[in-house]
Amino acid sequence: MKVSDIVLEMELGGVDAADIADIVSLCESRGFNSETIDDELLKRGYDKIFTVDYDAYDEYDEWEDDEYASVEKFSHKPHYID
Repeated sequence: MKVSDIVLEMELGGVDAADIADIVSLCESRGFNSETIDDELLKRGYDKIFTVDYDAYDEYDEWEDDEYASVEKFSHKPHYID
C-alpha cells in the first residue's frame, strides 16, 4: 500500500488533515503498519480503518435463515409446449 493510498483511506474515513499529517510523519519513522496506524487513530478518537476485528462480528446472530425467501430453480434448456 502506498502512502497516498493510506492518506486517501484516512480522508475517506473522516480523519482531520492535521491528524493525517501527524500519523504519516510518525509512520515514516516507524514504518507503515496497519496496526500501528489504527492504534494512533484510536488514540486520537477515531475508529479503526485498516484492521478488522473479526471477533466483533457474530455471523450467526446477523444472518438468520428466516430472512430470505426460497429460490425456485429454472432449467437452462428451453421447453416448448404446444
